[in-house]
Amino acid sequence: MIKAVSCILIVVIVLSGGGTTVTALNQKYEDTNRNCANESPYIDELDQSMTEFDGTLSVGNIYLGSYVNLSVAQSFIPQLEVLTRIQLLMACNTSTSQPCFVAIRDNLTSGNLAVTLLAPSEFPVVNDTPTQDQLAWVTFDIDDIWVNPGQTYYIALYTTNITGNFYWVAGNGTNIYPNGTVFLSIDEGATWTELADADGCFQTYGLHETFLEITPSSGIGLSFIIKNIGNYTAWDVIVNLTIDGGLVVFGKSFSTVQSELPPGEQIIFRPGFILGFGKVTLYLRASAANVKEISAQTNALVLLFFIIAVH
Repeated sequence: MIKAVSCILIVVIVLSGGGTTVTALNQKYEDTNRNCANESPYIDELDQSMTEFDGTLSVGNIYLGSYVNLSVAQSFIPQLEVLTRIQLLMACNTSTSQPCFVAIRDNLTSGNLAVTLLAPSEFPVVNDTPTQDQLAWVTFDIDDIWVNPGQTYYIALYTTNITGNFYWVAGNGTNIYPNGTVFLSIDEGATWTELADADGCFQTYGLHETFLEITPSSGIGLSFIIKNIGNYTAWDVIVNLTIDGGLVVFGKSFSTVQSELPPGEQIIFRPGFILGFGKVTLYLRASAANVKEISAQTNALVLLFFIIAVH
């Protein structure tokens, strides 16, 4: 990969005039998500990947006739509806001092759909071009995002433009992964050049979408059944209930969380202690990591400690 990359870098530098403008490529630190050292809390699945190593590429401040800050991107086409994390085969240089950022985009020059960072301490450290056994699969645990299967997305990899600050990322100089390719930028991501015959070493993980159904009960002691009517486990199910109207002195909102709900199984959700009087409307919302939010509305009557469904 390194020979092919060197050729394209020369072309990119000539076309750009051989220089760079230093800007805040790292976006803003407050845009980052949960720490990538943590494993995904779900049993997610491998979706897209290319794991055939034949060389490495530097990402960050490198010398190519003049110093440039190289950013790298890999396009991919997910087949799962929720993207949970990214793994890249990487290392960092002994002089690396700034975090490595990974962003997910649906257009390389548009805003980030998700972004996270890792400190240099999370990478194996090498002081020269690394061999395969000096690299490690590093997990970038982004905030889960919904994606459209069959649509092209981009993994953008970059770091701050400071002398000696760069990472190594593995790849292959042949087009092994059919649903994407490598892109390079030396102007802080303003423009990108496609390296059509190369792919980075990467793995994406995700979840299948599933579906919930809400069924309210009737009579005294109102409850709700939240059932998984889809084909896949719902992960991190969140149920919220709010009560509006009437004279409710205590108990206007309730919630519960269940780590997983397999297909065909259900949660019976009952409001907790309530004190009030009068006609009310109950709003129930349910969602999960791989379930888009659904809601139900029920009219009821509160009589002191009791809730009675009314029609």
